[in-house]
Amino acid sequence: MTRRHLTLTAPIALEVGRAAYGLVGLVAPARIAALELGRVPGRGTVTVARILGARHLAQAVAVLATGGPEAHRLGGGVDALHAASMVPWAAAARSERRYYVTSGVVAAALALLEWRASRQPV
Repeated sequence: MTRRHLTLTAPIALEVGRAAYGLVGLVAPARIAALELGRVPGRGTVTVARILGARHLAQAVAVLATGGPEAHRLGGGVDALHAASMVPWAAAARSERRYYVTSGVVAAALALLEWRASRQPV
């Protein structure tokens, strides 16, 4: 019987960081949004923050479970869609635009990191 050892590589560290970010967004969405807004967020933004936290957590678990370049490419695509979807949200939510812009920038950065992770040897 062989044991598989998990080595902390950059792609794994990326997913562990994403999981932590997602978990905080899921359990404390008002705190995450308040940090980005500099004030108490509205109920709608808290709901969006919780949903996005769950998305990040689920994506991290899925990518870690499946591994490989394909999982990172797919994850990067999901992040790119997330980033693009924040543009209309930011346009519509004037008073809380900063949250949606920040979320979009984070998602775009994660998309680039996922693409990079997909190109690293396993």
